[in-house]
Amino acid sequence: MSIAIGDDHLALLATVRRFIADRCPPSVIRAALEAPTDQRPPFWDDLARLGWLGLHLPEPDEGQGYGFAEVAIVVEEFGRGMVPGPFLSTVIASALIDAGGASRSRLPGLADGTTVGSVALDTPLLGDLASDGSLVVSGTTAPVLCGGLADVVVVPVLVAGLERWCVVERSAFVSTAVVALDLTRPLATLALASVVVPAGDQLLGLDDTKVASIVATVVAAECAGGAAWCVETASAYAVARRQFGRPIGQFQGVKHRCADMLVAAEAARGVTWDAAEALDGDATTAEVELATAAAGAIAPDAFAGVAKDCIQVLGGVGFTWDHDAHLYLRRAMAMRQLLGGSFPWRCRVATAALSGTRRHLTLALPAEAETFRGEVRAFADWVAQGPPEEQRTKVVDGGYFVPHWEPPWGRRAGAVEQLVIAQELRRAKIRLPHLAVGAWAAPTIATHGTDEQQERWVRPTLLGDISWCQLFSEPDAGSDLAALTTAATRVDGGWLLNGQKVWTSMAMEADWGICLARTNTGVAKHLGITYLIVDMRSPGLDIRPLREMTGLAMFNEVFFTDVFVPDDCIIGAVDGGWPLARTTLANERVSMGRGSSFGGGIEALLALVSERINAGDLDGTDSRLLDQVGALVAEAHAVAVLGLRATQRSVAGASPGPEASVGKLLGVEHDQRTQELGLALLGPEGATATGTAAQWTFGFLANRCLTIAGGTSEIQRNVIAERLLGLPRDPEPVP
Repeated sequence: MSIAIGDDHLALLATVRRFIADRCPPSVIRAALEAPTDQRPPFWDDLARLGWLGLHLPEPDEGQGYGFAEVAIVVEEFGRGMVPGPFLSTVIASALIDAGGASRSRLPGLADGTTVGSVALDTPLLGDLASDGSLVVSGTTAPVLCGGLADVVVVPVLVAGLERWCVVERSAFVSTAVVALDLTRPLATLALASVVVPAGDQLLGLDDTKVASIVATVVAAECAGGAAWCVETASAYAVARRQFGRPIGQFQGVKHRCADMLVAAEAARGVTWDAAEALDGDATTAEVELATAAAGAIAPDAFAGVAKDCIQVLGGVGFTWDHDAHLYLRRAMAMRQLLGGSFPWRCRVATAALSGTRRHLTLALPAEAETFRGEVRAFADWVAQGPPEEQRTKVVDGGYFVPHWEPPWGRRAGAVEQLVIAQELRRAKIRLPHLAVGAWAAPTIATHGTDEQQERWVRPTLLGDISWCQLFSEPDAGSDLAALTTAATRVDGGWLLNGQKVWTSMAMEADWGICLARTNTGVAKHLGITYLIVDMRSPGLDIRPLREMTGLAMFNEVFFTDVFVPDDCIIGAVDGGWPLARTTLANERVSMGRGSSFGGGIEALLALVSERINAGDLDGTDSRLLDQVGALVAEAHAVAVLGLRATQRSVAGASPGPEASVGKLLGVEHDQRTQELGLALLGPEGATATGTAAQWTFGFLANRCLTIAGGTSEIQRNVIAERLLGLPRDPEPVP
């Protein structure tokens, strides 16, 4: 788990990890706790020689000419390794000076480690403008990270009611050490008395927004790394520690806590990655502000939360001085405080979103994409020239409808080719409808069915000539699919189905259903299941609409009474249906995702808030409102970025990461929180189901199913903990 994706970034990651293991073992960290005075760490010169202090700086300033994406990888690993010293503060200071357009002569020293830098946040100093353009600055700063070690510090100065950022040297201030919560990095206040700051040290290219963007991104990277250590440490302990005769990671309370820790850490990692991408790329200033504010809103809170949870999982061991867990908790809380807490960042996010700013997520395809584009573009243009009613058939016959499938239905397209096809079809305005449940049924038949079965069902599905429902869930076998009891009994020429399915959408309208039934009770429960295709007009089928709490009946119960299924409707081997079910549930194609990082729920919420502000029902300056809205907007952005990172992994040819599983869990719970806030903002009107309230009351009720359907959130947490974190599976029930 890392911010790094792609060969170059993974190579950098590996180098940083080797450096930390070699030069910053636990003994170095512990020595920093006991150091009597502020001092550079013993590995500082070696670190400087690697060029990491100047990764983001231009080569003419003795930097490496890279960007914040590379800085984030190094800082994340330093956060994971609890690296002491002024690396973070120096990187931030040099980045601010570089962005400020002045005082560039200081950059080579910051890049080669001969100069230590820092930045004073919080309350600005006071300055008077002299006739020669210099400033006369006085005042005392709030605690500054590594302030006592700093040779230069970037400070905010209030001049005639306007804020400027300036660079001051060690000789210009008096530092006073402050006892720090984070024992690995010192703090100091800096006092300036009538210090003259020449025009050349005034960073006029900086404003509060740009400073906030840079600081939030770099600090978020460190928080992501620290959170990762906490997740890994807690999970490893949960596997090894035994209580009551079994590993504590087998207890669902511990398992779910660890899963939630991973969700928080991945959200932090995702928004940090996107913030760095926004700073490095061609995003608009408003987009950069939104993306980086989201990082500030999510990452420090995530680090603080998982650090607390880590100690909880460790139990008494985590409360000891000798275990490193308290060092991570101290750093998490210290950095969150120095950054001002999450509240102002959430307010920034909300303000930006309500003003119309959107983060448009895009994926830069590699050069390999152009090897496909010519052929795909020519095909798309040819299809677009024909009558609309013929376009879908041409796309299906050409293998472009499901290009990731094997021929003859697809093109065996990899991630990059799939994305090029999606881009070119969209450019040609060729709209392909979603297959609904057919998107699960057809690939299973295409993979495991006979040639005759494929011709019978796959092509008509792709053409939209037939529709499907899924007959998997049962009253006593929801998430535990292997516990199903619907039975198929052998008869002449086929099978008789008897039993019940539930939560079946589209059962009334579907032509065919994919069904799992038990055909063998004498083997393990996973082994005696067969995958059948059921004609939904068969005699003996009783489909009963299942009315939901919304009053609608989207789902159905389906009862089977001697429903005949012929042998040619069995997919794969008898008793071999379990692997096919996994194929059905796992089939996904690579997708670019939505262009905006907000989903429909957040857009509706923002529209509601704007409407109510304009009507005078809500106060647009209400910090509590902005805090609530900003938290959800930042979370929506995190969900979208996790999807983009999953796609980026596919494009880079990397192994799948945790983003997909984490994104699914975070996404559905986020949607529920969004509906709840919208309903809450209506006040007494939210007790009605008319007008505007009807949308939100219905949405609130309908969204209750999101954390149940397709596997409950509790089961999803088990999956995350067991498959991604390696925690032990639940014990088998005693017969």
